[in-house]
Amino acid sequence: MERKWFKGDTHLHTTNSDGGLTKGQLVEYCKEQGLDFIIITDHNYNTVEKSYYDGDMLVIQGQELTDDNGHVNIWGVKVPEEPPYTLNTREDYEKIIKKCKEAGATVSLNHPFCSMCGFRFDIDGLYCDCVEVWNTIQHSDNMINRDWWVDQLMAGRRIPAVGGSDFHKEYVPGVKLLISCPTTIVLAEENTEAAILKAMREGRSVITNSPNSTMIELTCGDAVIGDSVPFEQGKRIDVKLTNLFRYHKVTVFNNRTPIFSFNSGCRKYKEYAFSCEVKEKGFVRVEVTYEYKGVAKKAYKFAEEKYLKCKNTNGFPPFIRAFTNPIWFE
Repeated sequence: MERKWFKGDTHLHTTNSDGGLTKGQLVEYCKEQGLDFIIITDHNYNTVEKSYYDGDMLVIQGQELTDDNGHVNIWGVKVPEEPPYTLNTREDYEKIIKKCKEAGATVSLNHPFCSMCGFRFDIDGLYCDCVEVWNTIQHSDNMINRDWWVDQLMAGRRIPAVGGSDFHKEYVPGVKLLISCPTTIVLAEENTEAAILKAMREGRSVITNSPNSTMIELTCGDAVIGDSVPFEQGKRIDVKLTNLFRYHKVTVFNNRTPIFSFNSGCRKYKEYAFSCEVKEKGFVRVEVTYEYKGVAKKAYKFAEEKYLKCKNTNGFPPFIRAFTNPIWFE
């Protein structure tokens, strides 16, 4: 079956935990954004008892296992325990994740290095199907998530990346800033719970700023993101971008090494396509980044430190507008 792209938000809250909208209001809000699927993940509460469609939009069952020591999204099945959960140690997390996985869940580690609610123990080797690299509007903690994710890829641990808005409510009336920011765009055979979650587990996702923001398609012949192909000298990948914004930089990474870069300068591109050669075994992924400068940089740095408690331990980095999961070259 031919795969298609489906736009979704994997991390959403309602009034059943600490969100500002009822389930019905949230579903309508997401439909207005043009999303194909959403996952409602209230804290320690199953708002969606069974996945269903509201019009053409798929609403997937989910729950965010929540404790001071870290947050984990459970998608597709009900958590096989009743809250309150015991999540005091890494071993406690391992036990409940194991039960969820045995029940058929897809497991995502949420915002692992968030300054306000990241994990308080070492997550290396902790079981997961995905990791939420991009959480809510872009900020410095997400770049730490990205760096950890790349370290895992370099170590051969093929953990797919996803993004989630972690939406609770809009803080500026009339401004839709936080909903579906970011958007996870999934390459799946159909818009069903099974197909969407399977595609995310296989790493067939592109994460971008919003439903209509920059999109990246990365291929190698018939291979797409999530696939493995034999490495050969002269092997090339093809990249197609849509809605590339002004002063954004496109970088192709072969493992950690940039093998192609392009700066859009003062021009916005409706489409931009190119091809480049893969230099070595490992993986290839694509990233689109941008930088704040001058007064805007100072203002954004102040805002994220004040409201998101970002520590900026790595300085104030370029931010990601969109990125792909890898194609693997063996």
